[in-house]
Amino acid sequence: MLNTPQDRPPTHPQGGELRKITALAVAGTLAVVASMAFAAQTNTYTVEGNVTPVKVGTKAKPTPVELFFGYTVAEVDGKRPALIDQYEIFFENGQTNAGLFPKCTAASIDAAQSDSHCPKGSLMGTGIVQNKAGSSTDETSQAVTCNLTLRLHNGGVEGKRQFFTLYLHGAPDPDPAKNCPLALDKAIKAEFVKKRNGTALVFKVDDTLLNPAPGFDNAVVNVESTVNKVTKKVKGKTRGFFESAGKCGTDKTSEINVTFRQRNDGKKSTVKSTTKCA
Repeated sequence: MLNTPQDRPPTHPQGGELRKITALAVAGTLAVVASMAFAAQTNTYTVEGNVTPVKVGTKAKPTPVELFFGYTVAEVDGKRPALIDQYEIFFENGQTNAGLFPKCTAASIDAAQSDSHCPKGSLMGTGIVQNKAGSSTDETSQAVTCNLTLRLHNGGVEGKRQFFTLYLHGAPDPDPAKNCPLALDKAIKAEFVKKRNGTALVFKVDDTLLNPAPGFDNAVVNVESTVNKVTKKVKGKTRGFFESAGKCGTDKTSEINVTFRQRNDGKKSTVKSTTKCA
């Protein structure tokens, strides 16, 4: 008597067939992983900066200066850049005197959602921060442009540590160059860290700036900022908030470097620029 299909016992892959199925499954998984790797964002960066006056001061006689610095962040295939959650901006021959000037802390600005209460003399500079935002699940999306104003306040001294307050403000505006669809007021507490031959400004970016709305990633694409030449007489000597003091290299330049850290994988990239020092 012939068995009908319903009567036949279920069959299972034999050893060789099972190995083939397993191999195909592994290959499929590897293909998915590979496609995900190829889909990752690859950032590119530029950095620029200069100081005025150009000639570097000495340790005995530092020179108060105006400092300009900026950077851009792009993606090699034109996608939205990967998010940057930490910056270290190094100024060769740079030094700061936060203890000589009025301060306005990041905490006080966050509490007030404004810097209108900051004391006269605490504002050290200004700038702009341009951002592109889009769906967190679509790296090609750059649907939203958010332009923020940047106000730089002296953050004061805690022990021997010197701080800088970065205040970001954004709001809807009919001028596209000033428009940010989201109302935003956020301060960042940055620290000036002394290095062997200069000073680095180090800060982390809050998640509320990187993800200002659920399901959205906000990537910085351009920053331009100026720290003004702010001075004060101290025991008959003119001291600046930001000063140059050190040695000018044989090529007559000093370095301005930015180290960017990506949030998704912790990758760090350092990009160097130079400015005249003689």
